[in-house]
Amino acid sequence: MMRFLILISFISAIFIESIWAIPSDFQAIYDANIKQAQGQLRSELISNNDDTYSFEMVTNATGIWKMLANGSVSEKSLFKIDKGALKSIQYNLDNSIRNIKSEVLFDWKNNKIQGLYKERIINLSLEEQVIDRVLLQLQIINAIRENDDLKLITILDKDVLKNIVIKRGNETEVIGVPFGKFDSIKIEHSKTDSEKINTLWLAKELDYIPVKLTQTEHGRTTFTAELRDLIK
Repeated sequence: MMRFLILISFISAIFIESIWAIPSDFQAIYDANIKQAQGQLRSELISNNDDTYSFEMVTNATGIWKMLANGSVSEKSLFKIDKGALKSIQYNLDNSIRNIKSEVLFDWKNNKIQGLYKERIINLSLEEQVIDRVLLQLQIINAIRENDDLKLITILDKDVLKNIVIKRGNETEVIGVPFGKFDSIKIEHSKTDSEKINTLWLAKELDYIPVKLTQTEHGRTTFTAELRDLIK
């Protein structure tokens, strides 16, 4: 079930006064498989009344697997747009399956990242290009929409900063999922010190919301999620 923590997904689009095309509110539901285990991933984006946004990803086991892993893994980001850039405000992790929690504040006034992961204290310098890991897909998707050549990004992962290498496929692929068939752009990303490769397929017809996500390690697929339902 720990592999569910890697899940990431989303995006639709409206344009505001910046280079960023902020997604309109949506909820996406994915059927997920980790090896033989079955689960569900729910991604939800909400625009708040104070010009901030909330994005949450919740993963839980389904069927008989709920008896073995009862609970859920929730990652939530509160963020804003400032001078055309995505800026994290607060990140929360609640893994009720393994009783792991994290709460992190991004203090842009003092350029500090402060909080806790498990019982470990987080106190890091905050640079302009650092985001929490929930916003990674939003950053990638908007780069694709704006045709930016995004190759490297830094995220807060647990209690450390990690560099993420991003690669875009050259060809459009037709991907079939329970929600339908879509022409999709393939994106791969991985940590610079990891053998795990995360892949997502972005459907232009759905404003680049991912229709499929996978993770591979040493050539073996360890995780798959396919879009089943989309509410906008």
